[in-house]
Formats: sequence, structure tokens, C-alpha cells
Amino acid sequence: MEIGKTRRPQWLAALALAGVMQFGALGTAAAQEVNQALNVWFDVLFDENGQVKEITPVDEASQSPGFWKQMTARLQKAKIPPRQEEGRNATFRTGVVLYLAVDKEKSTVGIRSMQLMPIPTKLYYAAYPDDAAALAGWEGEIRMVCRVGVDGTCVESTVEMPAGMPQSLKRYGRTSMAQWRFKPQEVNGKPVEGEYVVPLRFRTEDNMPVDFRDPRKL
Repeated sequence: MEIGKTRRPQWLAALALAGVMQFGALGTAAAQEVNQALNVWFDVLFDENGQVKEITPVDEASQSPGFWKQMTARLQKAKIPPRQEEGRNATFRTGVVLYLAVDKEKSTVGIRSMQLMPIPTKLYYAAYPDDAAALAGWEGEIRMVCRVGVDGTCVESTVEMPAGMPQSLKRYGRTSMAQWRFKPQEVNGKPVEGEYVVPLRFRTEDNMPVDFRDPRKL
């Protein structure tokens, strides 16, 4: 993997997948071997019944073989509502990202949540806005949403953020996403549009010196 509000389809609505959320901890060995990652990706093919047919880890070198073996075994239990094409159940190939909670002291690796999204192959981040960098001592999060076309490009993007954050961050998000590339999702082997969502947290250091002098003596 290279690091460099649109209307949502109904099939994106139910991504919680209760069966996967019940995986729990992965055990002592996995927790000791896993690197401190926030998420891991898989390339997964679901069959016409919504059950897992094929699983391939993405960026396999980032974790140990034991970790991938245990994670794959748990992901094989996942089931999704079948995709349809022309009124019939269809196969669905997609990226599956698992968000992890790693606790090395307790030797556990939990799966906090998962999402089905196109697999990113190139992520590009534009230059950080000068006006945002100049504001010392603030932090906040933006939510970047990309509609991924069948060619793997970001054909439409939006940036959502709370009030009070610099508006230049919206331009930053859209400029960044314009350069992203993805492996599109597939229905019955044919690429289809999908949605990629990523939150980005920003924080600037408070480097302004504090003047503790008594103003009455200045």
C-alpha cells in the first residue's frame, strides 16, 4: 500500500455485522506478536449467500503469520446481506478493514468494528494549510468521504467537520482525495462504485510563551 455528501447506496447501511463484532480477544500469542496498528485490511470475496469465500490479507508483511492466521479464521465467520444484480444474488468482492483494540499488558487484541470499503492503493496528503498550522493549541477531526468510481479514482468527495475549525481544511481534504487511488469493489466480477470514509484528527502544539509577569508592574 502506497501512502502518498454524497448519497449513500442502501447496501452500505448495515456494516456492523454482529457476528464479526462478537469475535472478542485473539489470545496471548496474537497480542504479543501484533504490531501497534489501528486497523488491518483484507481483500474478501463473499459468495451469493453473503458468506466468505476467499480472504487475502493486504500488506501481509506488516504483521506476523500467526496474527493473520487467527484473524483470518475469525473473519471467515462473517456473513453479510447478499448483494444483488438484476434481482438475483451476486458475489461481492470488497475490502474489509478491521479496527483493532490492542492491549499488550492484558495480551488481548479485540476487534472494535469493521467496514466494507474499496481498498486504498495510493493515499496522498496535500501540504498542511498555513492558516491552520498558525493557530496554536487546537485539535479537531474532519471526516473525509470519497465516492470511488469503477476506475478506482475519487470521482466525488466531501469533507465534514464541526464548526470552528479552519475552512481551509476542507480544501485540504478535497485536494488530498483527488490524488487517491483504490481497488474498486466488484459485483459478479465487475467493478462497481463504492464509498471510502476516513476520519483525520488534527492537532497543533501550543508554542506561544505564557507571560506570568504582573501586568501592574509592566
